[in-house]
Amino acid sequence: MYFGRIPRFSPSFAPVDAWAAARSLVTQPSDDAEVARFEGAFAAYIGARHAIMTPSARYAFYLLLQAMGIGEDDEVILPGLTYFAIPSIAVTAGVRPVFADVGRTTHVLDPAAFEAAIGPRTRAVVPTHLYGTPCDMDAILSIARARGIRVIEDCAQSTGARYRGRRVGSLGDAAYYTFGLTKNMTTLSGAMITTDDDAVAASCRAAIDATTHGGLGKAAKEAVTGLAMMFATHPLLYPWTLHPAIRAGNALGRDPIHEPFGEPEVLYTTLPASFQTSRPRAVQAAVGCEQLARIERFNGARRTNGARLDAALAGIPGVEVPTYPDGAEPIYMSFVVHHARRDAFMAALRRRGVDTTTGYMNDCSDHPLFPGFRRPCPEAARAKRDQVHLPVHPRMDEADVAHVARAVREAAAEVAA
Repeated sequence: MYFGRIPRFSPSFAPVDAWAAARSLVTQPSDDAEVARFEGAFAAYIGARHAIMTPSARYAFYLLLQAMGIGEDDEVILPGLTYFAIPSIAVTAGVRPVFADVGRTTHVLDPAAFEAAIGPRTRAVVPTHLYGTPCDMDAILSIARARGIRVIEDCAQSTGARYRGRRVGSLGDAAYYTFGLTKNMTTLSGAMITTDDDAVAASCRAAIDATTHGGLGKAAKEAVTGLAMMFATHPLLYPWTLHPAIRAGNALGRDPIHEPFGEPEVLYTTLPASFQTSRPRAVQAAVGCEQLARIERFNGARRTNGARLDAALAGIPGVEVPTYPDGAEPIYMSFVVHHARRDAFMAALRRRGVDTTTGYMNDCSDHPLFPGFRRPCPEAARAKRDQVHLPVHPRMDEADVAHVARAVREAAAEVAA
């Protein structure tokens, strides 16, 4: 039965993953052996020589800066539109973040803006494949290689995306990923580094080997949360459970999904102690292996839904749709449009059963956390002000996509009236 109520996301976590987690928690296999098995499978999938599992993407970024000898007073170029934790970690490492603007509708690093931001202390650039869209890596790599700048790919939202036939994370000097519950694959928290550089891999591996394993309680809690999310967003349950709660929360000026999964935006003064006590466990690797076996099916569904939205939403007055760099093969982790009257537009969509969000990305080029690093990035500022994330997840079918497209057309007309 079709109810016309569509959640903004649906987790990749499934009962088969819960069973893998439970089996690992009961049998307690060797952590190192299971993690190594997952690392090997992930490296083969990406097409990289090395993969090192880490507690988080932000710690992975920190380890890569250390491994590449990037530190005090060196500069790293970051897209203005990014997650606060990455420039915050850069500052913690003694590195100066230099923000460069993004493409107006690609949302990823603009190569011309990257080139313009290069200075005598620039040591690295972080092309962030935001929302599942690969950056223009040919242009970025050409600029970086000509100036001896290291390229660290941010693949936190793009696991499995390709650029000119190669998976992101195999294109630069190194890359990092993250596997939270809301990503297109999960390991019940945790992250990964990939690289072909033996010295960088050895440095990161030594740092991880020096940490202690985290407790199993967090992984068990994440598994329970993942199952709860899976059921709450099921097409038969969502219209009667989570959707009414979202509508009620919105009426009170709250977002009952965004708030629990968000975190306070803070500037790290020291490296969080938890980085040293959260070495990945076998249970996370077991879930990761299950997820990796299905990721192409998940990503394929995202590509299908994203392509349908691309076609259906083109030309709607007031709605600016995403575009993609030449050679990019996005996985549509998010489908982000722009509308000048965003709040009214989102409210009109929710009245039609389509849940939306503004996302977690911020214009870090003009952020209170980084007053000493302000740099004009007008497209990042505009994205922060106008962007709307539409549902595009694998649980959506053709009827769902058609409903979203119809709702967007009607909402845009209503707001313009």
